[in-house]
Amino acid sequence: MIIGIMGGMGPAATNYTFEKLIKLTDASKDQEHLHIIIDNNTEIPDRTEYILGNGENPITEMIRSAIKLELMGAGYIIMPCNTAHYFYDEISRYTNSHIIHMIRETAKFSQNTYSDSLRFLLLSTTGTYASGIYKKTFSEYGLDIIEPSDEDKVILMKWIYDIKSGVYVSENEFNSLVSRYVMDENIPVVLGCSELSYLSDIINIKKEYINPVSITVNLCIDLAGKKI
Repeated sequence: MIIGIMGGMGPAATNYTFEKLIKLTDASKDQEHLHIIIDNNTEIPDRTEYILGNGENPITEMIRSAIKLELMGAGYIIMPCNTAHYFYDEISRYTNSHIIHMIRETAKFSQNTYSDSLRFLLLSTTGTYASGIYKKTFSEYGLDIIEPSDEDKVILMKWIYDIKSGVYVSENEFNSLVSRYVMDENIPVVLGCSELSYLSDIINIKKEYINPVSITVNLCIDLAGKKI
């Protein structure tokens, strides 16, 4: 089994996904790890800019990456970028490889793991919020998505682009924003941007968050028959 990573959205998130695949696989030698192919395609235009009507359509480059990964033998493809799932159906039409729907898998995980919760706070790009992809997918599982204020969405977007350039907020700043919405309520928080998932590891956030990258990686390991 070969797994392809449609990368470049962004490079740090791509590398983070690859590192997770290595770290979470129970392997004692090279040959026990998964066969991974990465296309770090930095030619893919910004997904959020397009969704908000300000940028070039990224679909052509994304399709090229999917076809390239398929031709190299990938039976399954991961798109580490949450926002990219806005284009999932169109990309899927151009490849016989199975593209794992990270947001759908996150909804399944959330439903099974947080059986007492129906509401989930989403932290993501403004493009993901605007696309409604999380709201639509989670509603299919009877779950509701809570979004931050417009002001906090701008703050999150700045954090995300800062992460792409190697600048990270502190754990206190991060938790302070989250606390404005969850307070004492038992509302699970979804890291709906892979840069935020990466950030949670980099700054060693102690609070438990729902990490779509980890969910997707664990699924791939399970599909390959490896131990987690």
